[in-house]
Amino acid sequence: MTPRLRIGDDECWVALTSPEEPAGPEEPTGSWRVTADWGGAFTADFAARGVDTEEVAAFADRLLARTGAAMPLSFWAEVSEGRGNPLRLSAIPAGDDDIAFVARLTPVGHDVTNHLDMEIGPVPLDGPRAELEEFRRDLV
Repeated sequence: MTPRLRIGDDECWVALTSPEEPAGPEEPTGSWRVTADWGGAFTADFAARGVDTEEVAAFADRLLARTGAAMPLSFWAEVSEGRGNPLRLSAIPAGDDDIAFVARLTPVGHDVTNHLDMEIGPVPLDGPRAELEEFRRDLV
């Protein structure tokens, strides 16, 4: 099974996926991909070049630790710290059992002129927790 982390609901979501096959001749097998959809009006699909599985696992662990707290506080986590970063998630508690996200999609790394912030949610907190736990198991 291909590891895939999907955050959001049916209307608006972002996903981080490790494909089984290259998307094209310029993309190596195993490159992570970032995809997103906002009600069918906006879609994104790009390679997260240079991101390795260890970085993705550390990202998932940070998200799990923060969303697994008894009372999660606002936080942000990046897939890849200190260099070109294709995905940053900010999480904001929205009531007792809900959480909202802002996904910053940056296809060419930290180029501040080329990013999109996409609001997701609020969604029930148990959804992202279950998704993160399954994703982390798939990475092993």
